[in-house]
Amino acid sequence: MSRYQQFVTNNFHFKPDQPEYWKTYLINNILLILIPIFLFLIFLNVFIHKLYVIALIDAIAIAISVALLWYFHSTSHVERVSMFAVGMYSLLLIAYILISGPNDYSFAWILVFPPVSYFLLGRDKGRIITIVSFLIIFVSVTWIQFASDASMFSIISLVNLIFSATCITILISFSELSRAKAYDFIRLKNEELLRLSHTDALTGISNRLKLDEVMLKELARIKRGTPNFSVIIGDLDLFKRFNDNFGHLAGDQILVEIASAIVPVCRLADTVGRWGGEEFLIICPETPLEGAMVLAEKIRKAVESLQLHRYGSITISLGVTTSRTQDDINTIIHRADKALYLAKSDGRNQVRSVTSFTQQLSLDDAD
Repeated sequence: MSRYQQFVTNNFHFKPDQPEYWKTYLINNILLILIPIFLFLIFLNVFIHKLYVIALIDAIAIAISVALLWYFHSTSHVERVSMFAVGMYSLLLIAYILISGPNDYSFAWILVFPPVSYFLLGRDKGRIITIVSFLIIFVSVTWIQFASDASMFSIISLVNLIFSATCITILISFSELSRAKAYDFIRLKNEELLRLSHTDALTGISNRLKLDEVMLKELARIKRGTPNFSVIIGDLDLFKRFNDNFGHLAGDQILVEIASAIVPVCRLADTVGRWGGEEFLIICPETPLEGAMVLAEKIRKAVESLQLHRYGSITISLGVTTSRTQDDINTIIHRADKALYLAKSDGRNQVRSVTSFTQQLSLDDAD
């Protein structure tokens, strides 16, 4: 990346997908561009037009721009610097128009004000600041126009000012409204796509991708000292026989009902997902083995008591384990699977756990 790119993004303080990133880019560029512009105006006003007061205003503008750049790169406070920049431009513009005398071309700078205000402050604040500044300018110019003996500005310049500024303000307002709606639409669509990518299409609970993501986060947390988490894996008993008797459509409907029975039993902090087929996985953050065993038993009872209409009832076997610092996804799932195997081999419809490496080895030998 170039030094310029690094500078105008405050050393990449914000990411490109954040709205503040582009505001940071715009603020830095506006302040950088203003410095050479005002330097050139100082040269013109001092050596050619002999307008020393206007040159002083230009010098003040340069000093404020440099100060804002320094403050912005020190704090990266986008909203505050935006307000300072727009306020500075507004005050200097009013002073320039009122001091410049009978020069209609001074009004040209007013047309820059609406886009700067809207882009930096947003549609609502930008509209308020623009309207208030225009009213101050219009009232001040009108008062001076009628209070002085000589006409400072022609009537046609005032009329052109009003209509051109109004048109630009309306156009910028509609542009910002469209941009805001487009941004909200894209954001909502992205959130929906993310939700769908993490959701099991049949049951509406988390899918394996989401479960893997949560487990990786929990494994990272326990390495930083957070209390261990527990994992519960449940498998419906004799589900293949159920599918053979009633068909796969009925089996899908049962999976949906099982998921709906499991979710209310779990805490909001727990992640409930479909691990695959008729297997369900529950990740319980900061939960010891004893607490997970209690939850697994509640799940077992909830499934057992579920009324499946003409299909009768179904049961679930569950295996429970708790995390260890040296775990990865494979090791913790392997222990949970071993606990599930123990529950199945002991007669199904029960909860079993595996915690120690020795216990796991003995189960491996039994296999």
